[in-house]
Amino acid sequence: MGRRVAAMAGVLAFVALPTAARAADGAAPSDDTSPTPQDPQKKDPPDAVPASTRKAGFFDALVDSSMKRSWREGDTRFFFASTIDVGFLYVRPRASVGYGRPHDTWFGIDANPTIAGPGAGVYGGLRLAVPHFDIRVGGRYFAAFQHSFLQKRDKYTRLDLESTALPSATTLTLETEANADIPAGPGDILLLASVSYLPNVPANQNVFEESLRVIVDPPWVLRGRVGYGLRFGDHGQISVGLVGDFLHVLERKTTLVRVGPILRLALSRSFEVRGSFVPRVVSPDDLGLLDSDFTELGLRWRWGTD
Repeated sequence: MGRRVAAMAGVLAFVALPTAARAADGAAPSDDTSPTPQDPQKKDPPDAVPASTRKAGFFDALVDSSMKRSWREGDTRFFFASTIDVGFLYVRPRASVGYGRPHDTWFGIDANPTIAGPGAGVYGGLRLAVPHFDIRVGGRYFAAFQHSFLQKRDKYTRLDLESTALPSATTLTLETEANADIPAGPGDILLLASVSYLPNVPANQNVFEESLRVIVDPPWVLRGRVGYGLRFGDHGQISVGLVGDFLHVLERKTTLVRVGPILRLALSRSFEVRGSFVPRVVSPDDLGLLDSDFTELGLRWRWGTD
C-alpha cells in the first residue's frame, strides 16, 4: 500500500511540474502576426488569453518555444537587420540599416535585390515603421528576361506580352507606399496605398511593371488595397485574410481589380510561411495569370542585431 501511494505521488508531481514552470514564466508568448501582402514590419499582437485556458491545436505544436521573444524587446539602438523571402521561382533578400528596434519600430534604409523568373532588379529607399503603420519612399530598377517594351494599344493579350519585336524592357519605378493594419475584433483591417512613377519608358511605348503586375502607359500608377485578416492559434500565429486590390493607370485610363485570400503561419519570430492568391477579376487586358498577385508562396526568415 505504501508503495502505491508513493507511486501516485510521483505521478502527480511529474504532471504538475510543467504547469508550475509555466506559471513561473508568466504570460504566454506572442509574436508579430499581422497578415500583410507586401511586407514585412508588422507588429506583435497582445496575448489576451491566459495560457492555462488555451487548448493546443495542430499548428500550435509547430511553434518554436522562442515565440515568446518578440521584436518589441530590447532598447532602441542602431542596428543591421535582414529579411529573406524564398519561394517558387523567386529569392528576395532585404537588408535594413536603421535606428530603433528591427522589424518593429524604426527608421532607416532598405536595400532589396530581387531574383525571379521574369528578371532581376534592386530596390532602395527610406522606411519608417511604427506599431500598425509603415511608410517607404524609394526607387526600383528591374531588367526583364522575358518581356519587352510594348507598342501602344487599347488591350493586350498574353501573346502581345510575349512579343520580342521591341527591345527587352528595363524599368525604373519611383514609389511611395504606406501600409496599415488596424486591430478590429478578432483580426485586423488591412490597408495599402501607393503612388508609382515610371520616368524612363521610351516614347510611344508601354511596359509591363513586374512588381505591380500591370501594363503601364507611363508615367503614373495609383494602387490601393483593402482587406481583413483573422487571427487563429494559441499564439495568434495563423492569419487568414481576404483582400481587394485596385490599380489605376492614369494615361491608359484603365483600372485593374484583383480579389483573393492571403495567409501567414509564423513558426517563430524569425520563420514564417506566407502566401497570396489574389487573381485578377477586372482588367482591359487578358494576360492569363500574369496580372494576378501570386507573387508570394514560400518562406520568410528575419534576423536583426541585438
